Order: sequence, then structure tokens, then C-alpha cells
Amino acid sequence: LSLSLSLDSLSLALSTLSRSSLSLILSLSLSPQMGVGDKETLLDGPSSSVRVGMPPMNRRKAQSPLQRAMLAASRSRGTTAAVAAGAVIVCWLLFSMASVTVPGSLSPEEQPETVVRVDMHSHTTESDGDRTAEDQLRLAARSGLKAMWITDHDMIRDLERTRELQRAARDAGIHVGFGVEITVGWLKKEHHLLGYFPDAAWAGASLSAPMVELQKACAEVKQSRETRNNNLVQYINDLLGDQDKGAIYFETPDKARAFVPLDIPSVSAWAKEFANLLEPTSLGRPHFSKYLMTQRGVRKDLIFGPRDGDGYGVVSSDGTQVVFGTEEERAAVVGGQQIEALMHSATLARRDIAFRPLPIEDAIRMITAAGGRAVVAHPPTLGPGWYEKFEPTVAALAKAGLWGFEAFSSEIDLDNHLKIHDIADRYGLQITGGSDNHGTLKTYAKLGQVHRDGADVYEQLSIWAREGLGRSQHIMQEEEL
Repeated sequence: LSLSLSLDSLSLALSTLSRSSLSLILSLSLSPQMGVGDKETLLDGPSSSVRVGMPPMNRRKAQSPLQRAMLAASRSRGTTAAVAAGAVIVCWLLFSMASVTVPGSLSPEEQPETVVRVDMHSHTTESDGDRTAEDQLRLAARSGLKAMWITDHDMIRDLERTRELQRAARDAGIHVGFGVEITVGWLKKEHHLLGYFPDAAWAGASLSAPMVELQKACAEVKQSRETRNNNLVQYINDLLGDQDKGAIYFETPDKARAFVPLDIPSVSAWAKEFANLLEPTSLGRPHFSKYLMTQRGVRKDLIFGPRDGDGYGVVSSDGTQVVFGTEEERAAVVGGQQIEALMHSATLARRDIAFRPLPIEDAIRMITAAGGRAVVAHPPTLGPGWYEKFEPTVAALAKAGLWGFEAFSSEIDLDNHLKIHDIADRYGLQITGGSDNHGTLKTYAKLGQVHRDGADVYEQLSIWAREGLGRSQHIMQEEEL
């Protein structure tokens, strides 16, 4: 390449590279004083005014040759020297045989052969996916993935099954890592915490004592949800099937007489289609509530009642007035019928109908004790205002041993990715990425298709792919440099 190479020619030569790589190189050519770690980089030339935040390089990690070359170029005082450095980088990117290449918006079929592609979040039929683990591995290999993690819900596999899948992965030509997605209690809600474990965790004659403890805790969480749902269905069927006690909960007498008992498979199937239930393991009171209202004619105002309070209420004799509140307020309703809000938390607690997720800080400590890394899955799914709820809790989670956040996911857009990256950077935490594929059940979560943005971030993921988490100490040393 000569120094007379125009920027147009340079752009053409780089047409197959990612937007983030191109923007970094253009910044070197157009602004010699601009540092690689600058938060904003102009993309796509003069026709675009969009500025996208670029994650700063992780200062704790060893710099790659690409990063060192870019840093050197950014310090050059002359435009000519910067262009020359950019040209060297272009050659290095196009012809290097190194295993790390920054992916951009290319489809999986278009990814260059040098890309180390990894999906760190997937599910199988052993939890709530609809493909077997073996089928997932074969599909991942055919899709061009070099590594994938199986992170089924609330379960740690035994050694026999784990090694069986390791052999299947070798036959398919892909590395497989094993993790877990634990249902945790956080911010008064259920959420998911990912745990990733080194290959060494499965190399011994038996699981380590901390891993066995985590395995038991996950099994208890899974059993707790199943038990809660079974008990909830039994309670609802007993109450609503009683014409004397249950009729008042229905919109009309005809609907009360037509009541058909609930069963979990029917509620789950309905909720998947009509109530945005993505994972059967997440079947909860909101899904039962919608099902009861739309499919059984149960009154909305008698299902939950006010969040505060004890769930007790009174319905007037004509059924038009419902009063929750103090005893005195309820007693003021003359001739009313005493009721309990059908699924108020206090109503269920009086019957010991409860789901008990693992407290998030306990789960973090247990994953860490078992040699793994704890990562908060898809933080934006906490709901509206997630960041304002999430940010104040990070210091405590980091103190408990949290390793990072999932920042690349089928459920995380660019704006939210940048928010997650910013907070991870401030607290010295890592960020990971995974599709959250469930086979064909989440049509938008394709295996291996992870939204990515930023060279340094993908380099982090590629370490996990290359090493297969085989040496946790290696990764720790990488971070400390």
C-alpha cells in the first residue's frame, strides 16, 4: 500500500470489515490527535451524523497487537504518519492469521474464517429448549460457531452427561462449555444469573464439594417453582370449583357453573401464545391471572387486590363494590361477603404456596466458590426503568463476587448495551454475550447471532472461546495485566 492510497479506496478495501473497526481506522487517518479509547467515533463518512459510543479498552487486560498499533498511530503528530499506520493496520487485519477478528453486522454465513465465534447463552430440552443438546452442538458447528456454552435453567449436569456432551462436541468439531442460568431473587423480582465454569470442573473423578452444593441449590429452586405451581393450581381448582365459595370470583353465574379445572400444560401452552411466556420455567402468577380472566371469566378485581395489605376484602351483596383495607373499612360494607384476593401474596403465604428463588448474592457466592464466574443475564429484562433500579445495586453485587453482565443478547439493543458497558467499566466488571437461544421457541434468538459492538469486548469473548475456560487462572492473569 502506498501513502497515496485515498480514503475512498481504503473504505472499499475495508468493505467486509465491521463498522467499529472501520470507524477506528478512519479516526486515525482523519484526526491524528484522537485517541483509540475515545467514547465517540464518527461512522460512515459525511453522509451520516450518527455518533455511536465505542467501549474503551479494558485497562486491566493485555493489549493485542491491533490495539498497540492503533494506540501508536493515535499518538502520531502528522496526518501522513497516521494514514501510514492505518494502512499497516489494514494489511494486518486483512492478511493476519490471528484468531481474533472483530465482527460487525455480517450474517453468520458471511463471517470471515478467522473470526472466533462464540455463543455464551443457549438452552436445550434438558430445561426449556426444544432441541437436544446434541442437536444444538451440531447446528452450532454447521453455523460456523467455534464454541458455545450450554446454560440450562436451574441445573448442574452430572459428570456422565457432561462428558457425553463433550464427546459429542468433539465429534461435531466445536468446543462446548457448561454453565447454568439460575433463577434468583433480586429487586423484589425473579431474575436470571448466569454461571460459567472451567473445563477443569468436569475433569475430576467427581464434582467438587462446592459444585455439589450449587447443584443441590439449583435443584431446590427448580423444585420450588414446580411445587408452587402445582399447589397453586390445586388451590385454584378447589376454590373456584366450589359453587358456594367460588362463584363470587366469576363475572357471571354461568361462567362459575362452566368452570373447568386448570392444568399446567394447558396454561403454559396458552401463555406462550397469548401472554408472552418465553420459558416454561418462568410460568408465574401473571400468566395464571391472564388465563383465569380470559379463559375462565374470573373477575380481575378479585385476583390480586392492592399490593399492600393482607389480601382480605369484602364484596357487596350486589357484587358491584369490592373493599380491601382495614377491618373497620371492610366491616362498613353491610351484608357483604368476606373474600381473599385469589392470588395475593399474603393469601398464598397463608397456605404456604410460595416460590423460593435463590437470593442473588448467595447465588453469586456459590458460583464463585465452585470455580465459576457469575454474570447477570440480560439486565434490561428487569422492565421499564431497569437502569435506575439496577445501577444502585451493582456495588453490593460486585462485593459479593459478581464477574460481569450480559451486554450482547437478542434482547439488548445498542442503547442498552452502551449503558451496560458503561456501568461495567466503572465497576471494573466484564461483559459477555449470548443469543439466549431456545431452539425454535424464541424466533428472534438465533443460535450464534449475538449483537456485538466493540473490538475489546469481542476480544474478551474470544479468550473464553479459545481457552474454553480451560484455565481459570489464565483468564484471571489476563485481566490483571
